[in-house]
Amino acid sequence: MNKRKDMPRQEGEKRRRTFPRGLVNVLNGTFLTREKVLANMPFLLFVAGLMLFYIGYGYWTERTVRELDRTSSELKEMRSEYITVRSLLERTESQSQVADDISGLGLRESRVPPAKIAVGQKELTKLRSKP
Repeated sequence: MNKRKDMPRQEGEKRRRTFPRGLVNVLNGTFLTREKVLANMPFLLFVAGLMLFYIGYGYWTERTVRELDRTSSELKEMRSEYITVRSLLERTESQSQVADDISGLGLRESRVPPAKIAVGQKELTKLRSKP
């Protein structure tokens, strides 16, 4: 005797738990043999292709974000190295530091200001024409 679900259960009767018929058809694959599904197979394959494309796009996006993060951290590292080297160079190029460095070679800084040498036009052409 068939009993409806909304009817109250009798005392000794146990209720069996079963999967809905649609879920069972999906799990065992019988839904794929229906005519409506077979008629829509190109569309279903298209949707499956879109899903694969979407998954691949997600992986590509994650890889791109990781590369951007790595490049950004490398840029920060290079910038800090550049600042360190630039400050070291500025310190090394200062006049007092250069004077200290060349004193070890036996050279000394000149205290006489440079003099301007004036050469006339005639002397300049004469110097240029000499081989």
